[in-house]
Amino acid sequence: AQQLPPHILAATSSPKGPCSEMAPRRLSLLAALAAGARAHEHFLLLGGNDEPNPAVLGYIPVPLDSSYSDVRLDVEGKVPSYLNGTLYRGAPGHWPDGWWLDGLITLNAFRFSQGSVSYSMQWSKDEAYNRTVAGTAPNPPAPMGPVPGAIPHPANSSWPTGVAFRQVQGQILGSTGISNANSFDAATLQPLEMPFVYSDDLGAPFLAPTHEQTIDGHVVHHLVTGMQKGSGGVPSYVVYTIKPGTRTRDLVAKIEHPKESSPLAGYPSFQHMPLLTSEYYVMLEAPCYYPETVTSVGEVDWKGWGSNPLAGGHVRLVSRATGESIVYPLKSTVFAMHHINAFHDGNNLIIDTIQTFPWFVPCSEAFKGLDMDSYVDNWKKIGSGFAMSKLVRLTLPLDRPGATVAAQPLSNVTGMEFPTISYDKLNGKPYRYAWGCWMSSAKAPYYDALLKLDVQTGASTSWKVDGHYPGEPIFVPSPEGKSEDDGVVMTNVLDTLKNQTYLVLLDGQTMKQIGRAGPTPHVIPHGFHGRYYDRKLNAAAETAAAVWV
Repeated sequence: AQQLPPHILAATSSPKGPCSEMAPRRLSLLAALAAGARAHEHFLLLGGNDEPNPAVLGYIPVPLDSSYSDVRLDVEGKVPSYLNGTLYRGAPGHWPDGWWLDGLITLNAFRFSQGSVSYSMQWSKDEAYNRTVAGTAPNPPAPMGPVPGAIPHPANSSWPTGVAFRQVQGQILGSTGISNANSFDAATLQPLEMPFVYSDDLGAPFLAPTHEQTIDGHVVHHLVTGMQKGSGGVPSYVVYTIKPGTRTRDLVAKIEHPKESSPLAGYPSFQHMPLLTSEYYVMLEAPCYYPETVTSVGEVDWKGWGSNPLAGGHVRLVSRATGESIVYPLKSTVFAMHHINAFHDGNNLIIDTIQTFPWFVPCSEAFKGLDMDSYVDNWKKIGSGFAMSKLVRLTLPLDRPGATVAAQPLSNVTGMEFPTISYDKLNGKPYRYAWGCWMSSAKAPYYDALLKLDVQTGASTSWKVDGHYPGEPIFVPSPEGKSEDDGVVMTNVLDTLKNQTYLVLLDGQTMKQIGRAGPTPHVIPHGFHGRYYDRKLNAAAETAAAVWV
């Protein structure tokens, strides 16, 4: 029998464990795993399909009382000497409401020091986590938001964060699709501010993109106001910037009733991620709108999203200097969760992004399939959907404001997601290479490979091991590198053959493995985003170069 990590055994044996409220048929799956069955063979997944989900191991809950601190990992191969920072990765580990993106978050850290790698994990100890552990009911929404346009919950509410990461004033913040981000200690992962408190009067909490954008220490982001029952205020975008060394959100623009996004109602569009250049804050607007329902902290009404295909898609450029908008209609709507980069090229502004699904699919329908039962049971449909994503380029003529723009193929590769670049050096600037997760086949249940893309030629190089499912790749450039791709690509990988997780290090140029570290003391579930930090960003000038070791 295949030996499984302790957290899976604990999940099946403890009546008070993280699976205690799960359906009996999912418990039977866990029992089969604990008995030694491999996730990809020997049993019918949950009794629901004629074929088991090969990647089901990545959906097994993590015990809510588990944590790890500086566990030294076995290293094989080479760990470059310039790696002396930490890779932070967020991953859901428990799903109280049954929706994958609503999961409680584990904060995972791989710390590098002189060729060694250690691993730590802590839960994001936010309001949703605390009430789940205590077994208490969620606090009901307030009758109205604490400030006009805000979500009707107290301003100090803390959501599960760690879907993505950013730095503000030298602190690391975990984020999600709410303005309230939580900061944690860079070394211990223990909470610092839940939520992080800004020194301005914009208020909280608001709907917001999960990702911010940072260039030269300036953090730029936006809030969405007035979209939920009881919020009050006016449906708007509120674009702000945070100067280095501060935690003050300085207003760049307030765009009320953005008619381009929603011609009749003037609703702001949902955006998971913006882009940024030296001159513009870049917003890709699709006719996809937040639910009006006010849910408990940590939950989303995934069946309540709105769409209006007749509205069409747009790109909005917000001047960082004046706050004025330039809006470019798109010939066909491009809905993208994750962008690659934006940069200036002469009189044009270039946007490279990943079209998540075809223009005619409304997000309101697509989001209904984000529940755990779909991910686990209906994995063939989920996988074929992931494999449909396309790489596209939008070229905006800055000398023809408002011109209609058509998306052009960036490559013939499909199924790439979670794209990253040499972010700290090239965000908002001309670049050549991107790395991402890849669906090597429409029959794969989840991203089963890594891909390197040359955006100038469309050529690609991949890394793949059968039965292994890698997370979002993070590129760390060599300080002595002479080319853009001279460095290391790193990520955690789920090995379903050995039922374990390890960290892989790839040569950024060849995509060949140069080293690995692991296994980690528990299986890290299929996760979200990550960042590698070896210095403080957006900090005061005297501490901006401080290095974490």
